[in-house]
Amino acid sequence: MARKHGPFATFSPWILGSICLIVAFWIASLLIGFLWYPAIASGNKPRGFLQLICGGLGFVDNRAYGAQPGPSPVVSSDLAWTDATWKKIRSGDLRRGAGIALSCVTCHGPQGISTAEYIPNLAGLPPEVIYKELTDYRTGKRNWVVMNAVATGLSDRDTADVAAYYSSCPRNNLVNSQRTAPSDADISRLVTDGDPMRNVVACAACHGPEGVKTGAPPLAGQPTEYLSNQLVASPRGTRSNDINRQMRLIASRLTPQEVVRLTEYFGSNESKTAGR
Repeated sequence: MARKHGPFATFSPWILGSICLIVAFWIASLLIGFLWYPAIASGNKPRGFLQLICGGLGFVDNRAYGAQPGPSPVVSSDLAWTDATWKKIRSGDLRRGAGIALSCVTCHGPQGISTAEYIPNLAGLPPEVIYKELTDYRTGKRNWVVMNAVATGLSDRDTADVAAYYSSCPRNNLVNSQRTAPSDADISRLVTDGDPMRNVVACAACHGPEGVKTGAPPLAGQPTEYLSNQLVASPRGTRSNDINRQMRLIASRLTPQEVVRLTEYFGSNESKTAGR
């Protein structure tokens, strides 16, 4: 009796309707998944029935993607450290550079000693450091509207001559006996050893144990405000002419308190540059 009446009947409309709904669902799913959606995903490009089926199964022709150009590489500096570059730097005429530098006196002083705390001292800097920074300003890899305008008017020879002049200026005028190094063991350790747990390389690795090292921008003898501005600008990306992003990576891992204390530390070391 149960098979002749109720939902268990042989031709029950409930069972027949359920089967029809399931079949219709699977047909619609197959049509959408293997025909309609692959056709929409391919855009206006005509595709055959077999290609649509393969696309629905996940077999996609990737040759079109491989032919697309990749993103342009991000170059921190256009300066290449070749033998020709070093020869150009070493050929700088400091007397000619002194004449060109007369237009820099307003900000950098008559002998490379800055007139404001946010402007770097150029006296006694390695010529290759000055040459690179001027080149980066000229090519727009480092941005500061005043310096971009000044550097744009310099030729390669002018840049080498200015670098030769400022590197010859004495650094003994940077002595500031009123500043004393803070007795901060954590900052001293950050300078000499870094912080391996945060992947922070020691400042001395690139800039020397006292902030002075041949071929690297000296930290000792620079105004504290200038140093602070650069440590803040690097992680923000407003200064991005450091090759391989070394300063941007390190500065991004420093706390605001460490930035302040590091700039005080190197700013107080001005007296160590006397006579250099």
